[in-house]
Amino acid sequence: MDRPPFSRDRVMNEQEAARLLSFARPLTLTPRTCLWHAGDRPDLLVRVEQGLLRAKVVLADGREYIKEFYWEGDEFIDFHHLLSGEPARYSVEALEPCRLQLFNLGDLRQLSCWPAWYHHLLAVQLRIKEEKELLLLTESPQARYQHFLQRFPELDARVPDHQIAAYLGITPISLSRIRKRLKDLNKS
Repeated sequence: MDRPPFSRDRVMNEQEAARLLSFARPLTLTPRTCLWHAGDRPDLLVRVEQGLLRAKVVLADGREYIKEFYWEGDEFIDFHHLLSGEPARYSVEALEPCRLQLFNLGDLRQLSCWPAWYHHLLAVQLRIKEEKELLLLTESPQARYQHFLQRFPELDARVPDHQIAAYLGITPISLSRIRKRLKDLNKS
């Protein structure tokens, strides 16, 4: 399954879209700048206009895992914070120069289209999470990497190897071995 695109025209008309844009707050981020840190309370919907970000979890021992990547056209919310009121459990950091639109969730709740939009955001996020969960639970590291290449070929060139490994739940050494194995298979 491909990453489902978000489409505002499914949930709002032109008048609502114009009102929505009046709530937008533009933000640019340089690489390695965090949009929010674990422990913050991000009451935001974020739309990525340009660039690439990662949602990362860093354990007490320093190991890092990539929860998700966000790039052009993505819209995302920290659903855990939104639903529980608890602080964010992960940070969101720019990997490239980013141009974002930020929307305060309090403002969005004023829009008549918000329930339909929120439902659509949840549906998109659930599809992404279901796919990744099944992949991590049922597939080998090599199959996970092949899936990544098939679904997100543009990210392979944009994301450093150690971060691809962190997203796939493997070590950078394992990723290097998998790449070598696949390269050798393609030669023969």
